[in-house]
Amino acid sequence: MRRRPPRVRLLTLLTAAIAVAMAAGGIALALDRDHGGDHHPHLDTASGLLVTNRSELRLCVEAPPEVSATGRQAIQASLLAALQQTRQDPNWNSAYGRAHYNPATALDFGCPAPRLPQRYEPKMTVAGPGVTANPSIYRAWVYVLDEPTADRVLGTGQPTAVAAAELMAESMTAFPVSTALLVRQSRLADTATVVQGLRAALGLDPSL
Repeated sequence: MRRRPPRVRLLTLLTAAIAVAMAAGGIALALDRDHGGDHHPHLDTASGLLVTNRSELRLCVEAPPEVSATGRQAIQASLLAALQQTRQDPNWNSAYGRAHYNPATALDFGCPAPRLPQRYEPKMTVAGPGVTANPSIYRAWVYVLDEPTADRVLGTGQPTAVAAAELMAESMTAFPVSTALLVRQSRLADTATVVQGLRAALGLDPSL
């Protein structure tokens, strides 16, 4: 049997979460039927960026408010180092080979509409604005969690989790077009852990 590309498997895994999240939150999904303009984003599963209004890989980062400028520099360095290793993944070229990538502009602190869940539930959690007709430029949203927050959201000792961040309606279904990596701040120095989380968040993990 032919295996589906990793990014499509990630969509399949998270789609089940959407129906639950939408029902639980009482989200009314209005399908945008205007497909007439080039400015309107559409789902694009041929690209790891997932929507047509993105041309480069960008990540936004939400850090604890008490983190200093030096702390932000350390977070940025850790994420860029992990992202550089993630780019060596054998599935990278098929997913992101045509996308622009510039380490100087790949990470921005501050996500457009962050929403951290009270508790992570596998296949159910949405960590972001949810359903939108205009997805942001950010393919992945990284939430860096201090210890008390990580214990509450992830569970004691859990290092990372991946959830949907933004979803877009296409063909009567809501697909995740941005994913969120929730990562414990104290584990950022563990490059292997962060790489594993980024691979999952970017749809490169073949187990998904």
